[in-house]
Amino acid sequence: MGGDRRTFLKLALAAGSLAEGTRVAEAGEAPVAPAKVAWRRIATEEAFATPAQMEAMGALGRSTWNNPDLALWRSFTGSRGERMRLRRALLDITDERLADMDANGVDMHVLSLTSPGVQMFDAETAVRIAAEANDFLAGIIERHPGRFAGLAAFAPQDPAAAVREMERAVRELKLNGFILNSHTNNEYLDNPKYFPILEAAEALDRPIYIHPRCPSDLLVEGCREYGMTSGMWGFYAETSLHATRMLLSGVFDRFPRLKIVLGHMGEGLPYWLWRIGNIYDAFHPPGSATRLRTPPVEAFRRNFVITTSGVNDPDVLTYVIAKLGVENVMWAIDYPYERTAPAVRFMDSAPIPDADRRRIYQANAERVFHIGG
Repeated sequence: MGGDRRTFLKLALAAGSLAEGTRVAEAGEAPVAPAKVAWRRIATEEAFATPAQMEAMGALGRSTWNNPDLALWRSFTGSRGERMRLRRALLDITDERLADMDANGVDMHVLSLTSPGVQMFDAETAVRIAAEANDFLAGIIERHPGRFAGLAAFAPQDPAAAVREMERAVRELKLNGFILNSHTNNEYLDNPKYFPILEAAEALDRPIYIHPRCPSDLLVEGCREYGMTSGMWGFYAETSLHATRMLLSGVFDRFPRLKIVLGHMGEGLPYWLWRIGNIYDAFHPPGSATRLRTPPVEAFRRNFVITTSGVNDPDVLTYVIAKLGVENVMWAIDYPYERTAPAVRFMDSAPIPDADRRRIYQANAERVFHIGG
């Protein structure tokens, strides 16, 4: 593509159009009849891919790199059956996806470049593909107002370039936040080299959605057996490690207005908050020279928002609302990796007041991501 973004956009839009006339089957899940409700259903963790990302990941996949993300990527992007469905659904933005949304009464997807984003590429490639993906995403949103919002990709491999792209994404492209797929080369956002990224997100008043990827080298060896590197266990272990490092490092003392979004009902952290706080207080009592100004439990409740992506469990929903407050919970599907119909049925039937349902479906997403009416 030689840096010609207009050529890229034409190719990417054409790839989406190839899916016209095909629809994602719900594998026995009947679509939900769109109910007339007094709120919008805004889904906040919905993946897409670009041809450039697919091509670059494919090149890595043909290497001998023994990386669990590459093994997972190969399983998602094959040419038959469910693999073909996922590949098609990731590349399609407007035809198959919109039909699925309409069939299930979903008003908006907040789109983000599918994991691992650009974080496995060399810095130059990552910067280019992130910028192209953001241009593409902004074009889709402009063509379908009210149906899509978007989280900008950036390349942590080059923090200075990442900040420039973050500023462009919000100020010029009018995107709604940022997507980061946990570790980058086994490093996390508590590393001071990434503080310019956190400073930019805080200054721009846009959240960073920390999405899972397979575990870093710090964790992966314990997850390689039994299919544990991805959604079975490794995703939660990896992303909760990232978030906990941020909580304990003083990041939120330095950036008190920074907002972080975690999917999958908080990647398990709401369950562990009491224990984290209790152990922290035991080893860092008031007056300790190492005590944070904002203790980790307080920082989590102030600086984090979670989504329901991929966890359609009413008991867990009731728990996280009680633990974090309904204002810190948003609805998500995790499309196309998860099915739309069960996610809608789950939230429509959850044992919560309609006022809370409206906040989780709509109002919280509008506030956190600056989504207009």
